[in-house]
Amino acid sequence: MMLALALALACGGCRHSQQAGEEAFVAERNVTLWTSLAQVRESVATLHYGERVEIVARQNDQAQVRASTGVQGWTEQRNLMDSALWHRARDLAQSAFSRPVQAQATSDKLTNVHIDPGRTSPRIYQLRSGTRLDILGRATADFTRGGAEEAGTAPAGAASPSPPAAGETRHEDWTLFRAHDEPAGDVAGWVLRRFVKFEIPPQLLDYSTQFRFVAWFELGSVPIGQPEVAPKTKGQRAQREAPGPPESARGEPAAAPTEKPQFLVAGIQGPEGQPCDFTLIRVYTWGAQRQRYETAYVESNLCGSLPIRVQPAEAPGANAGFAFTNRGRAGEEHREYAMHQTAVHRTDNRRPARGRH
Repeated sequence: MMLALALALACGGCRHSQQAGEEAFVAERNVTLWTSLAQVRESVATLHYGERVEIVARQNDQAQVRASTGVQGWTEQRNLMDSALWHRARDLAQSAFSRPVQAQATSDKLTNVHIDPGRTSPRIYQLRSGTRLDILGRATADFTRGGAEEAGTAPAGAASPSPPAAGETRHEDWTLFRAHDEPAGDVAGWVLRRFVKFEIPPQLLDYSTQFRFVAWFELGSVPIGQPEVAPKTKGQRAQREAPGPPESARGEPAAAPTEKPQFLVAGIQGPEGQPCDFTLIRVYTWGAQRQRYETAYVESNLCGSLPIRVQPAEAPGANAGFAFTNRGRAGEEHREYAMHQTAVHRTDNRRPARGRH
């Protein structure tokens, strides 16, 4: 009788060990499973981001997990995401790939990715330096010194705000991005803005010192044209062109571009943590006479919200359009603009802001 009871209890324990444990997912690019928690141990498997595991046991900050292959091993619990957080991260990535891209950037340092803006928000991934990002949105979050610290440092040469004094709260800019990063695949989340290097188009670099670029888009293109030739003055001699190589040695000449893109830029001035995503917009077009980019339209004193939705011109010289939400004295308003060749005007039948020039 006693022997039968002991066997039943033993079998009951066996059945319990085979039941599915708590579901979790690998939260790092690569995670090693170890045979034990002892100092002398061996690795039994390497798991990758997003792989599903079952938590078999916990001890302090360690977890014993069972992989889908059946192999079991120990790892730190911080290398895992619980089921609820994992599915939130997947939903965010799925929705991110349906949003309009506002700018392009790269991660400047090893940077933590969060499910929501803010240092205390759960971490869902870690970007390597140089990862290409599509920028989708912006938000602010409060940071108080003494709280959670963040991986990464400000870009070299960038103006990094000094840390707040103890107990002082500071508003920080956060950026929503999406990216494709192997082996994780499609990822999305929030990172600190100053850990991201915006890849501003080379044609606009000279203008990026005037304000902080938030978003930019190509609206269309215009012909390059010919520069204005100054008339010859009396007594001026024509310069002889140096002889080139023989016709047979010149090879096939490279096709010179005949058009230049036109850009819409949204920007902001002042420190980070402001309530507006952008406070000004500018449209840049190519000036054929001076052979340089010129401002076709500028509007300031805005409090715009991302995303900006753009309808590019379908052909050179065709109409383009863009729209965004602005917060003014009367509350939120939807603004629409049209561009015909180099002229920009509002089309939503509302009085333009005073900052328009």
